[in-house]
Amino acid sequence: MMNTLYIVGFDNMMTNTSVSIFNKNTDTNTKKTTYKKHVIEHAFWDDSLGINLQMGYENADKVNIYVPFDKNESDLTNYVEPNQYNGTGWTIQNGDFIIKGQVDEEVVDGIKDLKSYQVFVITVCDKKDFGSYNMQHFEIRGH
Repeated sequence: MMNTLYIVGFDNMMTNTSVSIFNKNTDTNTKKTTYKKHVIEHAFWDDSLGINLQMGYENADKVNIYVPFDKNESDLTNYVEPNQYNGTGWTIQNGDFIIKGQVDEEVVDGIKDLKSYQVFVITVCDKKDFGSYNMQHFEIRGH
């Protein structure tokens, strides 16, 4: 007798928090750089907190974040590719700041304005827009 496994449904990517991204924007007239907040409601946050003893007590915290397309559909209409971002909409680009949860600040001058939060700087962002729609996502890494 042969056993058969039937998969009746497929659950979407799991999420556990919202995230606040602060997108870097430089005003073309004044040349002033600011960071504008955008909140993504559904993300999966996986951080690892540590120190690097090779360089003294250097911070070795890191984070992996997954943002599923299907749970953030309405948000994606305002997404702009990093090379086209001009301060309108939102993007995910290296050097931007990311924080777990929602924060009160809307626009900041730099990371020093966010010192009351655990802030990560985005170092990698991959857009995984292939395969079935319920598995398409952004993969973000930061330190």
